[in-house]
Amino acid sequence: MGGVYATGNALPDSADVVVIGAGLVGLATAFYAARANLGRVVVLERGRDLADLTSAHSAEGVRLEWDAPENIAMVRESIDIFANFANVVGMPGLDVGFVQRGYLFLSGTTEPVRRQARLKERVAWWHRNGLPDVEYMDGADARRRFPFVGSDVQEAHFRAGDGFVSAAAVARGFTHGGRFDTILRTGVATIETRGARVAGVRTDGGARISTATVVVAAGPFSSALVATAGASLPAHNRRRHGLVVFLPSGLVDPAGPMVVDADLGLYWRPRPEGMFIGWEQALPWDQRPTPALDPVPADWRYLLRVRRHGRRLTRFWDRIPFTDVVWHTGQYVAPTSNDGRPIIGSHPHVGGLWINTAYEGRGIMASPAGGRRLVDLIQHPVDAAANPFRVFLDTRGNVPDEMVL
Repeated sequence: MGGVYATGNALPDSADVVVIGAGLVGLATAFYAARANLGRVVVLERGRDLADLTSAHSAEGVRLEWDAPENIAMVRESIDIFANFANVVGMPGLDVGFVQRGYLFLSGTTEPVRRQARLKERVAWWHRNGLPDVEYMDGADARRRFPFVGSDVQEAHFRAGDGFVSAAAVARGFTHGGRFDTILRTGVATIETRGARVAGVRTDGGARISTATVVVAAGPFSSALVATAGASLPAHNRRRHGLVVFLPSGLVDPAGPMVVDADLGLYWRPRPEGMFIGWEQALPWDQRPTPALDPVPADWRYLLRVRRHGRRLTRFWDRIPFTDVVWHTGQYVAPTSNDGRPIIGSHPHVGGLWINTAYEGRGIMASPAGGRRLVDLIQHPVDAAANPFRVFLDTRGNVPDEMVL
């Protein structure tokens, strides 16, 4: 069983693998590293809790609708893990809140429109590429199936097998079901090297852990950590906002799907309190690279834009009382290539330095498979050109995944 410690006094002098970051990506990596018998595995987390930075501020959605086959395969594997999570981590009866309530994408004609959704074309592509269960609907069909759909919707698609999972429950499952230690409130100041190889890590408190293998899974802090090893990471951070809105009962069906405005990128899902609302590209700053922030400041203009534009394709939006909300502010990490794929692999310039980050908002749904993939690469290195998620310093040459919102 894994141990979680809230003090740096639990730090060992050495470890076989040190994972930096106790988000879902880091915890999944540690879980599979320990399962692969890579030796003593230690996770170091600067925060006060598990999965408390990026993971805690997500919509916790899980979907297969991606353009990149690699992303589809990775999320498909993760869904299988979520569906059998109690058995995977050896904790009978563990419930990680995995439910398949579907993802509904809507497209209409009212302005503004950020991009052409091309839903019918996408559905045809998915049917040819292993997703025959994505349903295409015209606007009338969508309104019959989902009464909240607005009159301006012209087309939609829906996949019932998509859904949600609890990030906090998954984090606890990986931690308590794994054979590794997690030490909270212990930030890493530097990754130490000897020659061109990892030699250890030094914490903010001055303690040192000797190790030959470091995995950086620290979300928006990943680039700064890699820089302490004298290397660079081709990734950048973007601010993101989300809102949990408390609603009167009956306004939103608690068993409803995730709903995405495919023209704008705004999305919402039912929550026990009411609903969660997110929107990429809501304001100009959320596409600009930013340094790592914790906490991330809230911008009230986001709430105003959500209130105004959420009504585009949804009937009940004007009845939402935006007076009782909880802000969820965070950062996504994206590869500088903007090809919609995370960075998973060995750093080309520092031996023993491994990277698992830049999921760009997909860390919840792809973390189990991403962690397992990284451990597989540690055990069985491949030529970098064979890894579509490789750490790159110029370009990976991937076709962009247009479904990244």
